[in-house]
Amino acid sequence: MQGLSESQKGILYCVIAHLFWGGMAPYFGFLRHVHVMEIAVNRGLWSVPIAAVIVWWLGQWGDIARIFRNPRHLGILALTSAIIVFNWGFYVWSIEVGRALESSLGYFINPLLNVIAGYLFLHERFTRAQVVAIALAALGVIIQTVATGVFPWLGLMLGTSFCIYGLLRKVVPVGATQGFLVEVLLIAPPLMVVEYWLFQTGKASFGSSIGTTLMLIGCGGLTAGALLFFAESLKRIRYSTAGILQYISPSLVFLTAVFMFGEHMDRWKLLSFAFIWVALAIYSFSAIRAEARRTAEIPATV
Repeated sequence: MQGLSESQKGILYCVIAHLFWGGMAPYFGFLRHVHVMEIAVNRGLWSVPIAAVIVWWLGQWGDIARIFRNPRHLGILALTSAIIVFNWGFYVWSIEVGRALESSLGYFINPLLNVIAGYLFLHERFTRAQVVAIALAALGVIIQTVATGVFPWLGLMLGTSFCIYGLLRKVVPVGATQGFLVEVLLIAPPLMVVEYWLFQTGKASFGSSIGTTLMLIGCGGLTAGALLFFAESLKRIRYSTAGILQYISPSLVFLTAVFMFGEHMDRWKLLSFAFIWVALAIYSFSAIRAEARRTAEIPATV
């Protein structure tokens, strides 16, 4: 990482995070025999030891104690932990019931929701080209809504919840790894209760086979990796910049849905996604130009 600016590191971390998220779609596809609730539970529970080891390795246990002594920071992290579990559950459910395309639509919308949130709450500004991009994305959602005759609540719910999660994680003055460990510690007790209920009702798959057990443990690794890299990126780049990079994960989900899961792609869905892709391309090009201008204006330092 030597030689990279903080902004460049943030972009790299964000790309890695979305590669993790994009890879989860085929991963969860192999866990369709597992109850959706158990996947969400294991995502959280197995993130705890991973985050704890990282915090121990970095010597950040003192920061964890300070967070628990700060009611405001602890309250925000309790809210973000609840939001992310909600998001996990609906995402995994969409994969299991064959609605991966709807979920990917939500994550295509999310980057532009991040732009709006950055404008309203973080005073980030965007150009006329970026306004056009937002309008095109909105048109894509309208086409999807009219064509299907059903409001795309799943995609919007996923996109909106993750937008709120990212915004709160950006504004809370807590380190990425420390904040993530606190989040998973807060949700661990209720998740253990749910896992116990799954075992009692005979719905648990953990321990049923070596393969399934290892894959459920792996859910924690994928989740921890994605959220840790994402949180690290948010500390280094603008929220809107983090948003435009998010096209990586829904693109991977989209490709997985069509070519791996065999979901049907009709012309209206394709048109809807096309508007969103064009919107993201316009916004990305505009943002890259603006970033290049800002970099050129910063004097070089030795």
